[in-house]
Amino acid sequence: MPFTRHNCMRWEAAVGFAQRLRAELVWDGFPGHVGFAAWDLDEREPVLVDAERVVHAASTIKVLIMITALRAVHAGQVGLDTEVELPAERAGGFGVLRDLSSISRISLRDLITLMIVISDNAATNAVIEVVGFEAIRDCAADLGCTATRVVRRLMDVAAPGRNETTALDQARVLDALARGVALPPDLTEHALDVLSRQQVRDRLPALLPDGVRCWNKTGELLGSRHDVGLIGTDRPRAVVAVLVDELTDERSRTNHRGGPAIGRIAELGLAVHRALR
Repeated sequence: MPFTRHNCMRWEAAVGFAQRLRAELVWDGFPGHVGFAAWDLDEREPVLVDAERVVHAASTIKVLIMITALRAVHAGQVGLDTEVELPAERAGGFGVLRDLSSISRISLRDLITLMIVISDNAATNAVIEVVGFEAIRDCAADLGCTATRVVRRLMDVAAPGRNETTALDQARVLDALARGVALPPDLTEHALDVLSRQQVRDRLPALLPDGVRCWNKTGELLGSRHDVGLIGTDRPRAVVAVLVDELTDERSRTNHRGGPAIGRIAELGLAVHRALR
């Protein structure tokens, strides 16, 4: 049979998302050490590369913290409009609350927005204070995570241990959110809306064509660049988690933005989109 566009389209329809994605992936020259997990939310066949390797979670852990807080809202333990008292001394790093000393109280709704949309560390610590580490641990376990640990507040360098996760765990969390397993419908919609407003768009969403949406959360440390998200159009159709550490280029070692891993993560986002088609 001659190889025509029509036959190619029939082949793409037959092989499924996972096979199409594997054909798109290029790992040659990928900087650092990458953990990767992706699958179609309907077909559910995973594509995994070092997906269970434990790494520092950085700000990707904020998705789990958001879901934990929204579960507390659903349980009636706290309201989205409940005002949370902020400490005078606040975490550094990303965010604006550390520079807004006149603001002493803020709603949980706004804390969640700041935590995700601009990755505010002080907001994250306030949410952790509301829900507690035990609730975060229980939520992680309930969502199927096997190696995710939240043991300290953000930027608390004096505390022992580190907040850890894997690409597979991150994908599990977002999968549960997208399928409505993590939260009831109204709070699922709320969480997805917040994720859709993430302001750092230089990784998974960067190369996606117009009309394609990405609900994502980035994370970065010196030597690490992460992004985890959902990709689709009117609804999420695929989950993808990319966690890259052990970066040795000068920019990644000395700066929290940029570096060669950023572009490669963007290519992975585009590959996931192409595999969906």
